[in-house]
Amino acid sequence: MVKEAEVAVRFSLYSFDAGGNAKLRYQITSGNTGGVFDVEPEVGAIFIAQPLDYEQNKRYKLHVLASDGKWEDYTTVTVNVVNKNDEAPVFTVNEYYGSVTEELDGSPVFVLQVTASDPDKDADQEALRYSLHGQGAESEFIIDEVTGKIYAQRTLDREERAVWRFVVLATDEGGEGLTGFTDVIINVWDINDNAPIFPCPLSCHGDVSENSVIGTSVMEMTATDLDDSAVGQNAVLSYRIVGILDVTNSKQGGVPAFSEMFSINPTTGTIMVGLGGLDREQIESYLLVVEARDGGGMTGTGTATIQVKDVNDHAPRFIDHSCQARISENADPNAEVLELAAEDRDTGENAQLTFSVVAGDQEQKFYMVSHKQEQHGVLRLKKRLDYERHSEQKFNLTLKVEDLDFSSFLHCMIEVEDYNDHAPVFIPHFLSLAPLPEDVSVGTSVARLVASDSDSGQNRDITYSLSEDSDTEGLFTIDQSGILSVARPLDREKTAQHQLVVIATDHGIPALTGSATVQLPLLDVNDNGPEFEAAYSPVVFENVAGPQVVRLNQTSTLLRAMDRDSPENGLPFHFTVPPEYRYSDDFYLQDNLNGSATLTALRTFDRERQKEFLLPIVMSDSGHPAKTVTSTLTVTIGDQNDHAHVAGEKHISINSHRGRMPTTVLGKVYAPDPDDWDNKTYVFEGHMPSYFILNKRTGFLIIKENTPPGTYQFQVRVSDGIWPDAISTVTVHVRELRDEAIYNSASLRLAGKVDSPKTYL
Repeated sequence: MVKEAEVAVRFSLYSFDAGGNAKLRYQITSGNTGGVFDVEPEVGAIFIAQPLDYEQNKRYKLHVLASDGKWEDYTTVTVNVVNKNDEAPVFTVNEYYGSVTEELDGSPVFVLQVTASDPDKDADQEALRYSLHGQGAESEFIIDEVTGKIYAQRTLDREERAVWRFVVLATDEGGEGLTGFTDVIINVWDINDNAPIFPCPLSCHGDVSENSVIGTSVMEMTATDLDDSAVGQNAVLSYRIVGILDVTNSKQGGVPAFSEMFSINPTTGTIMVGLGGLDREQIESYLLVVEARDGGGMTGTGTATIQVKDVNDHAPRFIDHSCQARISENADPNAEVLELAAEDRDTGENAQLTFSVVAGDQEQKFYMVSHKQEQHGVLRLKKRLDYERHSEQKFNLTLKVEDLDFSSFLHCMIEVEDYNDHAPVFIPHFLSLAPLPEDVSVGTSVARLVASDSDSGQNRDITYSLSEDSDTEGLFTIDQSGILSVARPLDREKTAQHQLVVIATDHGIPALTGSATVQLPLLDVNDNGPEFEAAYSPVVFENVAGPQVVRLNQTSTLLRAMDRDSPENGLPFHFTVPPEYRYSDDFYLQDNLNGSATLTALRTFDRERQKEFLLPIVMSDSGHPAKTVTSTLTVTIGDQNDHAHVAGEKHISINSHRGRMPTTVLGKVYAPDPDDWDNKTYVFEGHMPSYFILNKRTGFLIIKENTPPGTYQFQVRVSDGIWPDAISTVTVHVRELRDEAIYNSASLRLAGKVDSPKTYL
């Protein structure tokens, strides 16, 4: 007994020959039906070469030949084929159909039975076992594994699932062998258990143009019925309108108005216009209640909101019946002039309004900006205005508002306001006046100036003034009629010619100004006498024998004068001294008759007796009449080191408080000397005190900060390089000032003329 692909038998034959004669070869000569078996030619092993089939051939008798090339021998091999379970069960049909009515009670409900058979010979048909597979198996449906009967074990709902598909398996050998399969389709039969439903959750929406004719299709109001539309009348629907509500009046608080404005096709659910006269401006929308009824008598209702679409059947109108505005001529291009609103009972694009200027603006000074959706327009300035042009002082504009088909007009008066854009102008703007004597009386009128302004109203009213920069001292004034007058005494020697800037300011906001320049030269009057040409500081040294010419400065011995008047009132000058000085023993003044004079010292002077002399010099110019003045010439007697200095002694007291004292200048070392122009040097003699500083050139003594209390005495050598040195003594007392002295102290400040301090002590 063999199975497919197994080795059936192996031969072992012996040859008594030796060498190549003992080599055997094997061959199946007959009995091998269908070539199912084959033999290894050198080994003698018989093996299965093709699949075995018990149902076709149960036994094979094979004749096998063994040969060594010379001798042969035969044998018979019988092979019995054992039966094998190689045929799966087969169902009677490839696909089973069954049905069950939805909503049936009394589960389980028998649906159908499947049957299969095992094609294997002598197979046990009672050993077949059935099983159900697919969604809903063992939950909604079950199968009897022995009989193949299928049951619905739960109440079914066709609207949830109308068809169930399963695979049923049949397995032989008690469910352990081979398996066959078939498809099972179960249809759920419908009952009328669902009412019609409209698809819109709250309300279905449609629209129709106003003024539409009767029969115009508006919208499809179609309901759905979950029942089976292919069987019976459960899903066959009919429609009717059960109510129409005027939503516009309802929102305004009115009474709902039912009408037959719309109708519905009972079969298709198409809503149509039922009556003429749809007017969106009266009623914008309708609310319809529609009923759908199925063949079983179940009903459902839905609402349809129908918007009436606008048709452009109304002309736009300006809200204002009159229009006027004012604008300054200074307004910039694109400046807003005014805003106008219009209305149009239509909506949407039919109510989008366009504004324009159509007349009264020949030079195109204006334009309009349209805000179509907001239904208002803005009139704006396109070009600059000029009020000074008569044609641009007032505009009578015709404005137009239009929608896609209709329009209306409005007349608008635009008045232009003058703006202060012209400055006052003087003609002429430069005025050169004849010379005026500098001694002219205050209040004298000098000239009259007039400015003009092209603007209007207060913009052309003018106020006159003088520029402060051109008349810093306020010597002139101008009244509001333009008359320029002298306000204060004039002085040619300060200003020989005045350049006055007259300003004309208008009353506009902001104000503008224009200016004119007045050139006014002054005639000289001999009102100034001669004066020293320079600040003379002559020095005559003591101990020098006279006479000697006095040097008036480092470069000249001549006394010269000057006169601030004009040349005709100046040179030549004349010099003299008062009569009481003409015969003085000290000095003599000589007029050189050429505008200069010479001063001579007549004797020897002693500075220690008189340090300076004050000489009055009388000077006259050549004006008509002549101007005479007296100036004082100070002659200093220069010092010569003709006296020896001597030793001096100085006592100084200074206070410190709690050991603190700032660095302080105590004064100059005392060394008496009648001479006062000496160049002395000062140095410490012997011991150099550590708390003091001595200025070598000036002789000033400084005490350092926080010098301890005590008495300090030291000597200073004073030298002038000519006379013998002198040794001066300085004693400094540093005293500690108690707190009580500070707390009980007071300060006294005296104003005005003060007597000797001893008077107050």
